[in-house]
Amino acid sequence: MNRSLQNLIRAVIPAILVMGSMLMDMQSAQAIPAFARQTSQACTACHAQHFPTLNSFGRLFKAQGYTMGGSQESVQGDGLDLPGVVNAALVGRLAAERKKSNGETQKGVGFPAALSLYFGGRIGASSGFLMEMPFEGANADVSGTETAVQPEAGPSLAQLGSLKWNYVQAMGDINVGLNSYSSSMAGPAYGYELLSTGAMGMNVAITGANAMGAIGLHMEHGSTLMSAFMDAMDPNMSMRMTMVGQATGLGTSAQGSEWFAYYSAYFGAQAMDFVSNPSFAHYFRLAWTPSIADWELGVGAQLYMGSFGYGIGADAVDYDASAKTLDFQAQGDIGGRATGIYASYATAPKSDSNSQLNWYNQSIGGDNKALGFLVEMEVVPRLSFNLGYTKATYWTDMLMPNGMVMASNKSIGSLTQLGANYLLAPNKRLGFKYADYGSDLDGNVMELDLMIGF
Repeated sequence: MNRSLQNLIRAVIPAILVMGSMLMDMQSAQAIPAFARQTSQACTACHAQHFPTLNSFGRLFKAQGYTMGGSQESVQGDGLDLPGVVNAALVGRLAAERKKSNGETQKGVGFPAALSLYFGGRIGASSGFLMEMPFEGANADVSGTETAVQPEAGPSLAQLGSLKWNYVQAMGDINVGLNSYSSSMAGPAYGYELLSTGAMGMNVAITGANAMGAIGLHMEHGSTLMSAFMDAMDPNMSMRMTMVGQATGLGTSAQGSEWFAYYSAYFGAQAMDFVSNPSFAHYFRLAWTPSIADWELGVGAQLYMGSFGYGIGADAVDYDASAKTLDFQAQGDIGGRATGIYASYATAPKSDSNSQLNWYNQSIGGDNKALGFLVEMEVVPRLSFNLGYTKATYWTDMLMPNGMVMASNKSIGSLTQLGANYLLAPNKRLGFKYADYGSDLDGNVMELDLMIGF
């Protein structure tokens, strides 16, 4: 029996026994976050197996610009159609993590590990919005080589994490929309994305088991493959590796019964004010979404191309934007048990030179690429197990004090993860995950978390 499998067995069996003992007293309840209030539907109406994974109804609600109503009262007038109340939600995550990396064991507890305030929904007959405001404050950071605990910091006011406005019109059987957005974490896909493959991080079925880290997305979570690459870097060397989730843009979308398409002009920054002298890169998204033999499928591609820039003189920023992804998902039943299958492939070519960097691969050494798979299956009502695997090639540059490249380093890493999720209620999810790193990487992460939205 190999080392990875032994570690998985040792870690998972006790957690499964603990989780099994907890199932005896769990009761059902209705979910009440922002969109549930607007549509008068439980969270499970829009989500497959558990949130945030979208099912066909959830994809339609999103494609229609969050405008679908329910029994909620509205204020109507000449050209006006507003909810009678502002729909809001607070989503938080409590977590405990144990991490082994570089021969050291670190532990951390997040209470909360994440907390965000959401506002969203219908603001007109054809218009909707979504705004996320994450709180930041004292934390135990176990994602790097040291643990930093700052209990005296206290929680800060919420910051603007992401904001988008949609305007959608039905033209026959097709929903056509305009999408404006600004995000600190999700890239240009934030403007419009319906699949749960990891193409846009907020919809990902399970954190970590997707390929999008190859283009610099989804590095912020402690159990992802890209965070392990960051941990493996020499802390004494200057290396270039950035999170590229910031994006601001304007796009147009179209969605039919078995497909959707999206284009956005964007630049790689979160803009909450005027940006001087901007130029725009291009993001294209195309997906086929048929239903075959009672399975809801999604097959798609993303293409990032062109270049963007902003600022003047010494403050000028200029990057190429070059990356592409392929993704697949299937949601259905196997033996009467709800099942989700997800796969993704991503690649980002190397930068042309040290003076002209690719936003999605800031190394001149070689191309980044990754392949990820995830399978999640219900074993009893509301309890599902998942198995994921990701393998990636990632290049980093070691920099001299003058910013020139001294050497380029190629790393190959793999991530095998096993987990379980239980819906205590449609708006409360208890999760466990064990992630084991291989190839050039060594270490593992164990997480137990509770996510609640209300």
